[in-house]
Amino acid sequence: MNRSGIKVNRSGSGIYLTAAVHWGMNRIAKLREDRGWSQQDLADRLETTAVSVGRYEKEDQRLTLPLLRKIAEVFGVSVADVIGEAGSQPGTIPIPAYDIRAAGGPGAFSDEQEEPPHYLYFREQWIRKLGRPNFLVVLEVSGDSMWETLHDGDNALVDRSQVNPRREGLYVIRIDDVLQVKRISMHPVTRLLTIKSDNPAYPTYADVNPDDIAVVGRVVWIGRSLG
Repeated sequence: MNRSGIKVNRSGSGIYLTAAVHWGMNRIAKLREDRGWSQQDLADRLETTAVSVGRYEKEDQRLTLPLLRKIAEVFGVSVADVIGEAGSQPGTIPIPAYDIRAAGGPGAFSDEQEEPPHYLYFREQWIRKLGRPNFLVVLEVSGDSMWETLHDGDNALVDRSQVNPRREGLYVIRIDDVLQVKRISMHPVTRLLTIKSDNPAYPTYADVNPDDIAVVGRVVWIGRSLG
């Protein structure tokens, strides 16, 4: 992995590697040194090795969101404090990121909602090819209903401007204040929807009236840590 952050992008036509996410130089070493800790001291608190901590600090190892949260908790700071000055890097743009389990409710992602837990920084030239940045959010996927397309912990980039599922694809829908990612297709004649989980262990719902569900947006990119 290099500092630009290599992510895996899955689509129906295959798997692609995309250098999309840019964190910038993190502040792990500074936060550790400010507390007078050795790399082994931090490793003990993270339940890992000093070698791994060295890789985190040099960004030789990809810093996933769960890992960043754990590091932030150990230091008693926010994820943004761990990431450092990524937002000041030229050519990057911040996209708000949420845990899908905590992002439900009728006001999710509205302008009135409180500040998101953290941001992911994408290369602006690349992200604008996927949609208008002010309509994009990142959701960390939870559960196995969309296996193998989506894994627990994957990052799904969602375009909130695409709320009409006329085009078959993965959509985020809200059911009883819970957000779920499902595959949705529309019948060309009846205009009714089929809502499907890619994992065959979960049910498929056919002939659903579009007015009976709330579509939050369409998934336009998927990122996954391989480590």
